Amino acid sequence: MTKNELVLLILTASIFLTVYVEIAVVLLLPIYLLVTKQMFILFRRKADVTFLAIFWLISMIVTIVQGGSCLDILIGVFMVFAIIAMIFITYTMTQRIFRVILSFTCLMSVYCFAIALIQWELGMSWIWGERYSSVFSNPNYYAFYISLVVLFCIYNISKSRRWQSKLLYLLLIPMNLIALYLTECRTTFVVLLLVCPVLLAFFQHKRWLILYLALLAVGCALLIAFRGHIPLLPRMDKIGEDFMKRLDIWEGALRSIQDAPLFGRGYNSYVRIHQLYGSFTADHSHNLILELFMDFGIVGAMVLFAYFFINIRKIIRLHRQNQCHTRYALTIAVLVCVFLHGLLDITMLWPQTALLLMYVLGFSTDYDKIFIFSPDRKHPIILIHSFRKEGQRKE
Repeated sequence: MTKNELVLLILTASIFLTVYVEIAVVLLLPIYLLVTKQMFILFRRKADVTFLAIFWLISMIVTIVQGGSCLDILIGVFMVFAIIAMIFITYTMTQRIFRVILSFTCLMSVYCFAIALIQWELGMSWIWGERYSSVFSNPNYYAFYISLVVLFCIYNISKSRRWQSKLLYLLLIPMNLIALYLTECRTTFVVLLLVCPVLLAFFQHKRWLILYLALLAVGCALLIAFRGHIPLLPRMDKIGEDFMKRLDIWEGALRSIQDAPLFGRGYNSYVRIHQLYGSFTADHSHNLILELFMDFGIVGAMVLFAYFFINIRKIIRLHRQNQCHTRYALTIAVLVCVFLHGLLDITMLWPQTALLLMYVLGFSTDYDKIFIFSPDRKHPIILIHSFRKEGQRKE
């Protein structure tokens, strides 16, 4: 493992030590690059730097001009460090460290579940009620992390050679579903039902998709048989009330977009505009597309979309070159997961969850294929993980 790969692993570990530790590690990353004389990587990723620099410059100017608070400006300043981290990830990501990170992320869900159980046992309560968030700052962030872990577990099951590894990741899925129930996040239950078959449909062998559909049919039959006794989703009694709040929030966001369509109002806009339009008080617009256009306008959002399009195009190109089939499936499933979550929330924009998304998209970089697609698929960090040889099965 190289020093840069070790830094990526430390960055991943910081996710599970609260968002404040993660932010501190991200802030220290440029110092590491300076000490190791690696700031040149910013110039090797010219397309990335160009799009992200334009986006940051526009968003920062707009935030200041639109009367952003000190917190809003600080968010903009932090984005510089986040952009450096994003470029570092795309430059450093290798197939080996990608597997280590996925394995580590899945295994750390046991730790997160233990913390959530302790919170539940202590009867802890927050502003959102008795919904447990583990090491995350909000139960919805924890729920989004769980949705990613379930996808990662399915991916690792398909890639593992040893039955012990398959069994481990298989057992982690129901454990995380129990943890998801502790979050009482209704959206994630629905998202997982829809996104899991997307991932399974891309696999070469369809037995996992058939098994999933069979289990889903059994679950639906049980719900029908015991209707009224088994709750369909957590907090069913509040769905109507919460949806009306969302509609009020979305109306305020849409009115803000209409008034500032080109450049938006900068970072953290909804906190500043909800009183202006008399919409429901919230920290954000609870919709990914609305949030992007409200904060950054048509110009800023298009620049950001262009950046992600470049990376997604590389993923598609690798897939067409008969490489990374399974990881391509994982990427598509994660993007669908983000889109579905984004209809009702912006949990993917929180530092702890956004970092995991960067990892999934980071492998699209045009790195050395001889090293990345090495026949040696084993890694020394998590010995329980073992993979097929390249000759037996292509990525």
